[in-house]
Amino acid sequence: MSDRLAAAPLRALLAAVAVLGLVSACASVPTNSPVVSGSGGDEGGDPYRDYVRMLPAGPQPGADTEGLIKGFLRDMASFEDDHEAAKEYLTPKTRAEWSSDGPVLVYEDMESTSLDAETADDGNSATVRLQAPQVATIHRNGQYAPAGEESAIDVTFELVQNGDGEWRIRNLPEKLFLDRQDVGRAYRTLNLYYFNRSRERLVPDPVLLPASSKRLPTRLVEMLVAGPTDWLAPAVRSTFPNDAESDVSFDSESGTVTLELDGGVDSQDHFEMGAQLERTLGQLSQVQNFQLRVDGQEVEYPDEANRDLQSDGAYWESVRPSGGLDDASAYFLRDGQLWSLSAEGQYGSFEETRLQGAPGAGEVGLDQHAVSLDEGSVAGITEEGDEVVLSGTSENSHYRTVLSGGEYDALSWDGYGNLWVAEHAPADTGDEDGDGGDDEEGSGGKTGTRLWLLREGTEATEVATPDLGDRRITQFRVSRDGVRLAAVTREKDGPGRLEVARVVYGEQGVSVAAPLPMARELSEVTDLAWHDADRMAVLGKKEDGAVQGLLVSLDGSTGATSAGAPSGTNMTSVAAAPSRPLLAGTEDSEIRMTHDRVGWQRVTDGDDPVYPG
Repeated sequence: MSDRLAAAPLRALLAAVAVLGLVSACASVPTNSPVVSGSGGDEGGDPYRDYVRMLPAGPQPGADTEGLIKGFLRDMASFEDDHEAAKEYLTPKTRAEWSSDGPVLVYEDMESTSLDAETADDGNSATVRLQAPQVATIHRNGQYAPAGEESAIDVTFELVQNGDGEWRIRNLPEKLFLDRQDVGRAYRTLNLYYFNRSRERLVPDPVLLPASSKRLPTRLVEMLVAGPTDWLAPAVRSTFPNDAESDVSFDSESGTVTLELDGGVDSQDHFEMGAQLERTLGQLSQVQNFQLRVDGQEVEYPDEANRDLQSDGAYWESVRPSGGLDDASAYFLRDGQLWSLSAEGQYGSFEETRLQGAPGAGEVGLDQHAVSLDEGSVAGITEEGDEVVLSGTSENSHYRTVLSGGEYDALSWDGYGNLWVAEHAPADTGDEDGDGGDDEEGSGGKTGTRLWLLREGTEATEVATPDLGDRRITQFRVSRDGVRLAAVTREKDGPGRLEVARVVYGEQGVSVAAPLPMARELSEVTDLAWHDADRMAVLGKKEDGAVQGLLVSLDGSTGATSAGAPSGTNMTSVAAAPSRPLLAGTEDSEIRMTHDRVGWQRVTDGDDPVYPG
C-alpha cells in the first residue's frame, strides 16, 4: 500500500493519512487500495454499517497504457459520486458521455486478467485489450447471474495522450468491471418480495445494490414496483400493476417511505401490496414504516398491521416466506420404520414418536422418504429403487404404488401438496406413460433425468426440463413456496454440482428451466435441503477438503458459509427448515443436530432425517 501512496497525488495521500487508523482496523482491505469504513450514504443504518469505502488514488503521473487501465479497473470499485474517480481516467469528452449505469462484468481478481497493449505508429494513440474469465454479470435490475464455465470478458479500450502527455481513455464500453472481492465490498444483497402463483406465500428475489447508494429506500421500492428480475419473473406474481404511475419518497426524520400509485390499482390487492412493501422495506433499519397512497387516498390498514417495520407484526404473517414450519417435526428411519422428532421451539429437546400406519410399521423398506408440508402424507422410494409409494399417517393407512418400473433417484413435496420425483433416464430410453417403462419416445435421449409431478400425490405428469441436458439429478428439493427447484446434478461420472432452477406453470404444462450454478467454490455437493426461503443447507466440500455442512445463499454472489461437521463420523445427509436446528444423518446411523453451526450433538439412532418438504 505504501508504494502506491508514495506515487499518489497529494490529495489522495492526505485523505489516506486522515483515515489511517480506520484502515489499520479494517478486516477487509482490497489489494493496493486505501479503504475506510462508513455508511456510504446519507441515510445510514443497516445494511451499510460494515460498508468499506475505498479511497481511490486516481490516474498516476507517467503511467503507461497498461498501468492506466490497471488503475482504472481498481478505481472503478469506488462508487462515490457516480464513479467520479473512474471518470478521471477518461478524456473530457468521453467523461461527459460515458454512463456507469450499464451492467457489471465480474472477474476473479487482477491476477486472472490479461492486458495486451498496442501503441500506434504516431505514439499518440493506443489500444489495450482486456481478457479474463468471467465469473458473473450484475444486470441493471440488480440480478446477479453466474456466468457459464466458458464465459470470458474480452473488451478493448482506446487511449489517447492529452496535452500533458498523459494517457487517457477515449473509447470504452458502458459497463463496469469489478473483481469478486470488490463486489463483496461495494454491494449489498437485499430481497424484493413477490408472490408465488397461488398468492399464498411471499417469495424472495435477491438483488445487489451499491452500498454507497444515498437513496436506498426509494430505490428498493422503485425496483419492487417495476417487477421481478427477468430470471424469476415467469415464476412469480406481483400485485403492483404494470400500467400504474408511481412516485416514491422517504422522510428520513420519521423513517417513513411513501408510495403513491395512480391508475389501474385494484382495491382487492391492497393487502398483498402491503405485504410486499412490509417484507421488502423491513430489511432496512432506517425505515420504520410505510404509507401506501392510491389515487391520492391513503390505504388504511388495521391497527394490527403494526407498520413499525422493525418490530414483529402479525398482520401479514399468513403470507410470510416459508411460513408455517416453526413447529414442524423432523422424520427419520430406524429399522425400516419412520419416526418423528418433535420439539418445542428451536432449542427444545426432541421427543421421538413412531408414526402410525404403514410408515411406522416398516413392512415396506424405503431407501428415501419425504413428508408433505401438512405432515399428513409420506412418500418413499423403495429399497430396490424401482417403485415410488405413498401413504397417509393415520392408524389404518397403507402404501400404494404411484410410480413403478423406473430407476428413481429422489423425491420432494412442494407447498401446493404436489409430489415431485426424479427418475434416471439414460440416453435413448424413457416413456410417456408415467410408468417408467421402456418406450423410446419420452425423453428422446436428451436428458439424464426425467422429472415427474404428481398433483396431490395422484396422477403423474412429466415436467419439461429444456435446459437440463444430459445431467442427472441425484438429489433435489422443491422450495416450500413451489417457485424454485434446487438440485445436485452430475455429468456422467463427474462430481455433484449445486444448481437452482425456476418452476413455471404454463398453458403447456409445468417446466423447470434456466438452472443457475451455485456455490462454485465447492468441488462436490452430495445433499441439500431448503433452510429457509433464500438459503439452502448442503453437504459439500472444497478441493481437498472434508465433507461438511454449509449454508448457501440464493443471491449467487455470497460464498458458502460453514455449518461445521460432527467429529468422529462422516455426514451422509442434511435436513433443514426455518427456525429449526440443522440435522444430519451419519455413516454410523446416528442423527446429529446443531443449533449454532459449530457443535454437533447426537440426538438418536437412525438414518436420513428430513423436515417436511
